[in-house]
Amino acid sequence: MKTTLTTVCPVLETERLRLRAPHRGDIEAIIRHAGDPRVALKTTRMPHPYRLSDATGWLDEIEQEIEPTFAIELKSQPGQMIGVISLMPREDRVSAEAGYWLGVPYWRRGYMTEALRGVLRHAFEERGLLYITACHMAGNPASGRVMQKAGMKFENIVAGGLVREGVPYDKVNYGLFADEWRALHC
Repeated sequence: MKTTLTTVCPVLETERLRLRAPHRGDIEAIIRHAGDPRVALKTTRMPHPYRLSDATGWLDEIEQEIEPTFAIELKSQPGQMIGVISLMPREDRVSAEAGYWLGVPYWRRGYMTEALRGVLRHAFEERGLLYITACHMAGNPASGRVMQKAGMKFENIVAGGLVREGVPYDKVNYGLFADEWRALHC
């Protein structure tokens, strides 16, 4: 039996957001938002330009994954995807890496911080994970502020730790342990 996104991706709700499984109806929004160079060029894996084949290939890829990838939508605009956030498990099975992107029209409104907090809550309280990490390119300090506002702590910088199209970028690492999360939210 083929596993579908809806069987592995729960719906998470925050004050203003709904995090749910991405689907084929999101393709137009994925191409529009991920295709913006201000989004794509701040990631290591997102191609630019971003085409229909990239969106359908990505959806095919995440349909095969066990861990959830969440489409982010505003509760006030149901069905309209504005970004993505995911948890990628590590080999130890007790930790994961969070990764995300958000469409430019939605920047600087606190949406990504809210989405990351929702995914951290899910990871620690529902999944029982012990540690979550996230990183960003040194040239993208806004992503680091999202991590800080969500409660994650700066860990280190790895010179040349990320590569985009053959060009090395410094990698800025953040992390958060489950006991630190509980101390912040109890």
